Amino acid sequence: MKIEFIESIQDPRLDPYRNLRTTNLTRTSGRFIAESRPLVQRLLASRLQVESILVDQDDLQEATGWLPEETSILVVPHSQIPQLIGFNFHRGFMACGIRPPMPLWDPESQWKENPCPAGWTAVMLVGVQDPENMGSIFRSCAALGIQDVVLGPNCVDPFTRRVLRVSMGNAFKLSLHRSDSAIDALEAAHRLGIESLAACLSPTSIELRGFRRSGPAMVLFGNEAHGLPQECIEACVRGLRIDMALGTDSLNVSVAAGILLHYVCRIA
Repeated sequence: MKIEFIESIQDPRLDPYRNLRTTNLTRTSGRFIAESRPLVQRLLASRLQVESILVDQDDLQEATGWLPEETSILVVPHSQIPQLIGFNFHRGFMACGIRPPMPLWDPESQWKENPCPAGWTAVMLVGVQDPENMGSIFRSCAALGIQDVVLGPNCVDPFTRRVLRVSMGNAFKLSLHRSDSAIDALEAAHRLGIESLAACLSPTSIELRGFRRSGPAMVLFGNEAHGLPQECIEACVRGLRIDMALGTDSLNVSVAAGILLHYVCRIA
């Protein structure tokens, strides 16, 4: 293994891990950080490129059986890690990954050779800004076999440490796409016969138990406080809602996503 014992935390090889409490590697950096052994292992098992792995020296012996030979292993004394990253850290491992490209969603190219399968399901997020919600939605998507996720305008960065941590590394399994215009994305989906379903509480929405899908589907979820923009709701083929009891007015978007997606996939 390419083990490198770091004598000074000022070493430039540690720059991606520096002051993580107050800084976060953004889209423009081309990198992201995965923290904890499970996330690092899931990153290594994915198709994504890993630039380096930061190892607490106290945990090095335990990791020699699974650390890769081709990746730089940066070993730092346990006592210096809090000073480096800006907070107490007891998970032993971090990794710096290379962000994959996030292409503009183009369903007409995606399904150019073959028609979109009837059971295909995708998710579009519009204005989902809470990292925990996005991470939970990613986790549900992976569990239900939903691979294509389209990130519309005003969404949180999908490679923030908190999104990745809450997703339990399942974000690494997804095909993430971007869309600068949710309406344009919906129009492209409709041209291919993909049914768009807005998660909303509008008067015209269908209660979930009364829904039956007729082919490929894309389910849209909106902002935590305001839901989907009205123009997105109107542009979708149908709206879906979950009727609630005891005067409950709404569900957390990640909870609603889990319920809706399980139902939509189950009847595919």
